[in-house]
Amino acid sequence: MDKKEFRYQLKLTKLNELKFLSHLDWQNLILKSLRRTGVSFALTEGFNKVPKISFSPALPLFIESKCELVNFITVELLEPDFIEKFHTNTSENMKIIALKEFEDDGRRMVSLDNLIQWASYEAQIPENNLVNKTLGILNFEDLRYTVEKCLSSSDLFVEKKTKKGILKQVNYRDSIKDAKIINGKFVFILKTGQSDVLPAFRADEFLKYLALMAQKEELIFEIKRLSFFDETMTEV
Repeated sequence: MDKKEFRYQLKLTKLNELKFLSHLDWQNLILKSLRRTGVSFALTEGFNKVPKISFSPALPLFIESKCELVNFITVELLEPDFIEKFHTNTSENMKIIALKEFEDDGRRMVSLDNLIQWASYEAQIPENNLVNKTLGILNFEDLRYTVEKCLSSSDLFVEKKTKKGILKQVNYRDSIKDAKIINGKFVFILKTGQSDVLPAFRADEFLKYLALMAQKEELIFEIKRLSFFDETMTEV
């Protein structure tokens, strides 16, 4: 008889020095933190068994997040003090915002990388940065014309290098769902995850494109990922 499985989702922060971790190091940190709580992972079939776990799409270096997701399956219920144990055994900058349990419907759990299709971000221009002060750019109100020009364009071509090292022009215009300036902050929604229709657009590359348009290539941004959405724009 198959063991009963329990399905969970964590929503985590990735703040401060954790923004310097690669995606692989981030995954390893989460796995170690979960194991320290005594979680009994359900394992995949086959010779090389690994925990049944999936992570939200990779976050580029130097970007913080308030919404990193982890789906995992266990063979035992989580203990009542799971969250307390987790926080005791990990960085103070990786906190659980939410813990959900899903009903086991007998079907394979959808990978987060396939479920998540869009992500929202918030960007600021740090006022205490000497480079930005020298350029005379203190917030996105100073870049409003550039932002509006970018969004009113029918195309947004960025040069990308393929895995074979070939340079090609990629049109990311339809990979921008929304973008607006609110109180000097730039809030926007970009395509992420896996799709055969639209290319995923990294937040740092989008802002780099805006800086190039404004002829302010040295601009420095502080970026934070806020939330994820599926293909219907329902928050995950």
